[in-house]
Amino acid sequence: MSPVGTTAVIIPVFNGERFLGAAIESALGQTRVPEEIIVIDDGSTDRSAQIARGYAEVRLVQQANAGPAAARNAGIVIAESEYIALLDADDLWPENRMAIMAGILDRDPDVGGVLGRQRLLADPGAPLPPWVPVSTDPEAIDPVDLDRPTGFLVRRSLFDTVGPYDEAMIYGEDIDWYLRCVDAGVRWELIEDVTQIRRVHAANLTHDAEAVRRAHFQVLQKRAARRRAR
Repeated sequence: MSPVGTTAVIIPVFNGERFLGAAIESALGQTRVPEEIIVIDDGSTDRSAQIARGYAEVRLVQQANAGPAAARNAGIVIAESEYIALLDADDLWPENRMAIMAGILDRDPDVGGVLGRQRLLADPGAPLPPWVPVSTDPEAIDPVDLDRPTGFLVRRSLFDTVGPYDEAMIYGEDIDWYLRCVDAGVRWELIEDVTQIRRVHAANLTHDAEAVRRAHFQVLQKRAARRRAR
Protein backbone atom coordinates (compact mmCIF):
# COMPACT_ATOMS: atom_id res chain seq x y z
CA MET A 1 0.00 0.00 0.00
CA SER A 2 1.33 3.48 -0.86
CA PRO A 3 2.34 5.74 2.03
CA VAL A 4 -0.16 8.44 2.91
CA GLY A 5 1.11 12.00 3.28
CA THR A 6 -0.11 14.38 5.96
CA THR A 7 -1.74 17.68 5.01
CA ALA A 8 -1.84 21.18 6.46
CA VAL A 9 -4.57 23.61 5.45
CA ILE A 10 -3.58 27.27 5.62
CA ILE A 11 -6.50 29.73 5.90
CA PRO A 12 -5.48 33.41 5.77
CA VAL A 13 -8.21 35.78 6.93
CA PHE A 14 -8.68 39.52 7.12
CA ASN A 15 -12.05 40.66 8.46
CA GLY A 16 -13.68 37.51 7.18
CA GLU A 17 -16.13 36.78 10.01
CA ARG A 18 -19.00 36.34 7.56
CA PHE A 19 -17.40 33.38 5.78
CA LEU A 20 -14.63 31.95 7.98
CA GLY A 21 -16.69 29.43 9.92
CA ALA A 22 -18.02 27.83 6.74
CA ALA A 23 -14.51 27.63 5.27
CA ILE A 24 -13.18 25.89 8.39
CA GLU A 25 -16.10 23.47 8.44
CA SER A 26 -15.56 22.59 4.78
CA ALA A 27 -11.98 21.62 5.67
CA LEU A 28 -13.10 19.65 8.72
CA GLY A 29 -15.83 17.95 6.69
CA GLN A 30 -13.45 16.32 4.24
CA THR A 31 -13.67 12.57 3.71
CA ARG A 32 -9.90 12.67 4.18
CA VAL A 33 -9.53 15.05 7.12
CA PRO A 34 -6.34 17.18 7.12
CA GLU A 35 -3.95 16.76 10.03
CA GLU A 36 -3.48 20.51 10.51
CA ILE A 37 -5.77 23.51 10.04
CA ILE A 38 -3.94 26.78 10.56
CA VAL A 39 -5.79 30.09 10.50
CA ILE A 40 -3.60 33.17 10.06
CA ASP A 41 -5.51 36.23 11.25
CA ASP A 42 -3.91 39.05 9.27
CA GLY A 43 -4.80 41.93 11.56
CA SER A 44 -8.58 41.53 11.53
CA THR A 45 -10.69 44.00 13.51
CA ASP A 46 -13.84 41.89 13.41
CA ARG A 47 -14.71 38.55 15.05
CA SER A 48 -12.50 36.41 12.81
CA ALA A 49 -10.11 35.40 15.60
CA GLN A 50 -13.00 34.60 17.95
CA ILE A 51 -14.58 32.37 15.31
CA ALA A 52 -11.32 30.49 14.72
CA ARG A 53 -10.89 29.94 18.47
CA GLY A 54 -14.27 28.23 18.52
CA TYR A 55 -12.80 25.20 16.72
CA ALA A 56 -10.60 22.93 18.83
CA GLU A 57 -8.99 21.52 15.69
CA VAL A 58 -7.76 24.94 14.52
CA ARG A 59 -4.40 26.51 15.33
CA LEU A 60 -4.82 30.29 15.32
CA VAL A 61 -1.94 32.69 14.68
CA GLN A 62 -2.53 36.44 14.83
CA GLN A 63 -0.28 39.01 13.19
CA ALA A 64 -0.33 42.66 12.20
CA ASN A 65 -1.89 43.22 8.80
CA ALA A 66 0.71 42.40 6.15
CA GLY A 67 -1.30 41.16 3.18
CA PRO A 68 -2.34 37.79 1.73
CA ALA A 69 1.14 36.64 0.70
CA ALA A 70 2.61 37.29 4.15
CA ALA A 71 -0.30 35.50 5.82
CA ARG A 72 0.13 32.44 3.62
CA ASN A 73 3.88 32.40 4.20
CA ALA A 74 3.36 32.59 7.97
CA GLY A 75 1.16 29.49 7.88
CA ILE A 76 3.50 27.55 5.61
CA VAL A 77 6.49 28.25 7.90
CA ILE A 78 4.82 26.68 10.93
CA ALA A 79 3.09 23.81 9.10
CA GLU A 80 4.57 20.40 9.87
CA SER A 81 2.75 18.31 7.25
CA GLU A 82 4.08 16.94 3.98
CA TYR A 83 1.35 18.52 1.82
CA ILE A 84 0.14 22.11 1.85
CA ALA A 85 -3.34 23.32 0.86
CA LEU A 86 -4.44 26.95 0.79
CA LEU A 87 -8.07 27.83 1.48
CA ASP A 88 -9.18 31.45 1.26
CA ALA A 89 -11.46 32.37 4.16
CA ASP A 90 -14.37 33.13 1.81
CA ASP A 91 -14.13 29.92 -0.22
CA LEU A 92 -15.32 26.34 0.33
CA TRP A 93 -14.21 22.82 -0.54
CA PRO A 94 -16.26 19.89 -1.86
CA GLU A 95 -16.06 17.09 0.71
CA ASN A 96 -14.01 14.76 -1.54
CA ARG A 97 -11.43 17.40 -2.42
CA MET A 98 -8.63 16.20 -0.14
CA ALA A 99 -9.18 12.54 -0.93
CA ILE A 100 -8.84 13.15 -4.66
CA MET A 101 -5.88 15.53 -4.62
CA ALA A 102 -3.85 13.96 -1.81
CA GLY A 103 -4.43 10.56 -3.37
CA ILE A 104 -2.63 11.72 -6.50
CA LEU A 105 0.38 12.93 -4.52
CA ASP A 106 0.40 9.70 -2.52
CA ARG A 107 0.49 7.57 -5.65
CA ASP A 108 2.96 9.51 -7.78
CA PRO A 109 6.06 10.98 -6.11
CA ASP A 110 7.00 12.76 -9.35
CA VAL A 111 3.94 15.04 -9.13
CA GLY A 112 4.74 18.22 -7.22
CA GLY A 113 1.25 19.72 -7.15
CA VAL A 114 -2.36 19.12 -8.15
CA LEU A 115 -4.70 21.79 -9.50
CA GLY A 116 -8.41 21.27 -10.17
CA ARG A 117 -11.43 23.20 -11.35
CA GLN A 118 -13.56 25.66 -9.45
CA ARG A 119 -17.27 26.31 -9.19
CA LEU A 120 -18.42 29.88 -8.72
CA LEU A 121 -20.91 30.69 -5.97
CA ALA A 122 -22.23 34.23 -6.40
CA ASP A 123 -23.96 36.21 -3.68
CA PRO A 124 -27.42 37.29 -4.90
CA GLY A 125 -27.15 40.78 -6.32
CA ALA A 126 -23.37 41.01 -5.84
CA PRO A 127 -21.48 42.91 -8.55
CA LEU A 128 -19.40 40.52 -10.62
CA PRO A 129 -15.63 41.10 -10.96
CA PRO A 130 -14.43 41.75 -14.53
CA TRP A 131 -13.02 38.23 -14.88
CA VAL A 132 -16.45 36.60 -14.46
CA PRO A 133 -18.25 36.00 -17.79
CA VAL A 134 -21.58 37.82 -17.93
CA SER A 135 -23.39 34.55 -18.62
CA THR A 136 -21.97 32.82 -15.53
CA ASP A 137 -24.55 31.58 -13.03
CA PRO A 138 -23.91 30.32 -9.48
CA GLU A 139 -23.71 26.71 -10.67
CA ALA A 140 -21.30 27.37 -13.53
CA ILE A 141 -18.00 25.50 -13.59
CA ASP A 142 -14.84 27.23 -14.75
CA PRO A 143 -12.17 25.43 -16.75
CA VAL A 144 -8.88 24.76 -14.99
CA ASP A 145 -8.04 28.20 -13.65
CA LEU A 146 -4.34 28.93 -13.92
CA ASP A 147 -5.04 32.62 -13.28
CA ARG A 148 -5.74 31.82 -9.65
CA PRO A 149 -3.72 28.80 -8.55
CA THR A 150 -4.53 28.96 -4.84
CA GLY A 151 -6.91 26.00 -5.08
CA PHE A 152 -4.07 23.52 -5.25
CA LEU A 153 -2.50 20.83 -3.12
CA VAL A 154 1.30 20.80 -3.21
CA ARG A 155 4.22 19.13 -1.54
CA ARG A 156 5.69 21.19 1.29
CA SER A 157 9.11 20.77 -0.34
CA LEU A 158 8.11 23.04 -3.25
CA PHE A 159 8.38 26.06 -0.99
CA ASP A 160 11.95 25.05 -0.21
CA THR A 161 12.63 24.69 -3.94
CA VAL A 162 11.11 27.92 -5.29
CA GLY A 163 10.80 30.01 -2.15
CA PRO A 164 7.80 31.65 -0.45
CA TYR A 165 5.18 33.99 -1.88
CA ASP A 166 6.42 37.46 -2.82
CA GLU A 167 5.14 39.56 0.08
CA ALA A 168 5.56 42.78 -1.89
CA MET A 169 2.65 41.69 -4.11
CA ILE A 170 -0.95 42.27 -2.99
CA TYR A 171 -2.39 40.88 -6.23
CA GLY A 172 -1.02 38.14 -8.45
CA GLU A 173 1.28 36.58 -5.86
CA ASP A 174 -0.34 33.19 -6.44
CA ILE A 175 0.21 33.32 -10.21
CA ASP A 176 3.79 34.43 -9.64
CA TRP A 177 4.47 31.50 -7.31
CA TYR A 178 2.84 29.00 -9.66
CA LEU A 179 4.91 30.20 -12.63
CA ARG A 180 8.08 30.00 -10.56
CA CYS A 181 7.22 26.34 -9.98
CA VAL A 182 6.61 25.79 -13.69
CA ASP A 183 9.89 27.48 -14.60
CA ALA A 184 11.68 25.31 -12.04
CA GLY A 185 10.41 22.18 -13.80
CA VAL A 186 7.83 21.17 -11.19
CA ARG A 187 5.37 18.66 -12.56
CA TRP A 188 1.71 19.61 -12.05
CA GLU A 189 -1.29 17.34 -12.40
CA LEU A 190 -4.29 19.23 -13.79
CA ILE A 191 -7.55 17.45 -13.06
CA GLU A 192 -11.15 17.95 -14.17
CA ASP A 193 -12.67 17.51 -10.71
CA VAL A 194 -14.18 20.53 -8.99
CA THR A 195 -11.89 21.05 -5.99
CA GLN A 196 -12.85 24.56 -4.93
CA ILE A 197 -16.03 26.58 -4.56
CA ARG A 198 -15.11 30.21 -5.06
CA ARG A 199 -17.44 32.79 -3.60
CA VAL A 200 -18.14 35.90 -5.64
CA HIS A 201 -19.21 38.78 -3.41
CA ALA A 202 -18.96 42.53 -3.08
CA ALA A 203 -15.69 42.46 -1.09
CA ASN A 204 -13.61 40.35 -3.50
CA LEU A 205 -10.20 41.94 -4.01
CA THR A 206 -10.39 41.13 -7.70
CA HIS A 207 -13.06 43.79 -8.26
CA ASP A 208 -10.16 46.22 -8.77
CA ALA A 209 -9.58 45.42 -12.44
CA GLU A 210 -6.78 47.94 -12.88
CA ALA A 211 -4.83 46.59 -9.90
CA VAL A 212 -5.25 43.05 -11.20
CA ARG A 213 -4.05 44.13 -14.67
CA ARG A 214 -0.95 45.77 -13.18
CA ALA A 215 -0.23 42.69 -11.10
CA HIS A 216 -0.43 40.41 -14.12
CA PHE A 217 1.99 42.68 -15.96
CA GLN A 218 4.34 42.57 -12.98
CA VAL A 219 4.18 38.77 -12.94
CA LEU A 220 5.13 38.65 -16.62
CA GLN A 221 7.99 41.11 -16.03
CA LYS A 222 9.35 38.98 -13.21
CA ARG A 223 9.15 35.86 -15.34
CA ALA A 224 10.97 37.56 -18.22
CA ALA A 225 13.70 38.70 -15.81
CA ARG A 226 14.16 35.15 -14.54
CA ARG A 227 14.54 33.84 -18.06
CA ARG A 228 17.09 36.53 -18.96
CA ALA A 229 19.08 35.64 -15.86
CA ARG A 230 19.52 32.02 -16.91
